[in-house]
Amino acid sequence: MRIRARIVPAMALAALAAAGCGKIAAISQPAARGAADFRTYVALGTSITAGFVSGGLVVHLQQHGFPDLFARQVGMADFTLPSISTDGIPPLLRIASLSPLVVSSAGRTLGSPTNLLQAAPYDNLGVPEALLVDAADSSFYYSNPFGRPSTMFDLIVRHRGTLLAQAASLSPTFVTFEYGANEVLGPATSGSGSVTPSPAEFAGLLHLTLDGLQAAAPAAKVAIFNVPDVTSIPFFTTFPPLTVSVTTGAPVPLLGTGGALSSGDYVLLTAAESLAVGTGFAAGAYNYVNPVAGGNGRPLDDDQVLTASEAASVQSAVEGYNAAIAGEAAARGFALADFHGLLARASSTGLRFQGTTYTSAYVIGGLFSLDGVHPTDLGYGFIANLLIDAVNATFHARIPPVDLSAAATLTSSRMRPVGAEGRLGPVIQDARRIYSEMFPMRGTPIP
Repeated sequence: MRIRARIVPAMALAALAAAGCGKIAAISQPAARGAADFRTYVALGTSITAGFVSGGLVVHLQQHGFPDLFARQVGMADFTLPSISTDGIPPLLRIASLSPLVVSSAGRTLGSPTNLLQAAPYDNLGVPEALLVDAADSSFYYSNPFGRPSTMFDLIVRHRGTLLAQAASLSPTFVTFEYGANEVLGPATSGSGSVTPSPAEFAGLLHLTLDGLQAAAPAAKVAIFNVPDVTSIPFFTTFPPLTVSVTTGAPVPLLGTGGALSSGDYVLLTAAESLAVGTGFAAGAYNYVNPVAGGNGRPLDDDQVLTASEAASVQSAVEGYNAAIAGEAAARGFALADFHGLLARASSTGLRFQGTTYTSAYVIGGLFSLDGVHPTDLGYGFIANLLIDAVNATFHARIPPVDLSAAATLTSSRMRPVGAEGRLGPVIQDARRIYSEMFPMRGTPIP
């Protein structure tokens, strides 16, 4: 089993504080803002903060990410982000066929940054692939110890100092902080339950990083997100580990390197093309991706399956991370946005809006984009309202909620498969390459 390198960084609190700015003088706030001040809002985080959709960044979808929605709701009209032209970086996935459902980025052109020379740091400093350690120490990205290319850092951080230092230079009055998901997604998307840093290590790093943030921006109010159970998203739940016999209809398990899978195992979206040619299905088993191919009796590769025990390890790490995040939020007076709870509801009861229940089902659920990991515009609208509810409750503000009907633009992610074949599993072309680029830290061996 391939697992990621351990992350046990040594951080100097003095260096973090040195990146900061002087204390911002308090001013009276309108009643709608309560104890918070939204004049200068800065977003720190991962691809979720960046507004990643369907495998890439592109400006017309970045503008529907939760930070941009939140900025508009609090009246910050000049919120800036690293704008990427069509068809995105990397080029976005799209539905190439509805029957059967084929998802591909073939034919897309590579976008380009349109405001790379902006003099000031971006207000949205969310970086796809970012780990918590990257917030205060950009050397972990540029020295590349985890096998990550620097593309996203080059586009967003632009060799202008650490993320915390850039955020501090903007003299923020409000900050959102969203880290921790990539630490668990990296190993989980490669079929490993070995998560690093450990919850204890994550807690220590989080404490030091937040100390650095508050030293650098002492007047800023902060909202922090916790980490979702990544095994609840479509990347892990789209392909069931069981099928049926073509002749008898009896349950038949799919095949992994360790033999027959159990009902608690997860078949990953990276297995799509293998399933389409019959790999993973026993002879005589119904191929729910491509019935014509049947089953060839060959097992799926180890990195295409997350076993029940590996999933339990990932979930345990998430629980530990969230305990640390909750403790820091309570101790520091931060608003806590319960991202974990939101996605738990999406995968169980679903999220209701205008008489429709939206779920975490791949494509047809309406909440997740075509990569099966990142939200749709509507999904980001729900996240923005989650943030607004937390901020209102903690800081006694009265920020109005996002109009979800406006947030839910018509994108390919909301298309519906048609006909009988629409019930078949999707084929994601070139899936292994796509997800390796999306999570380049996956599968990194311990030195």
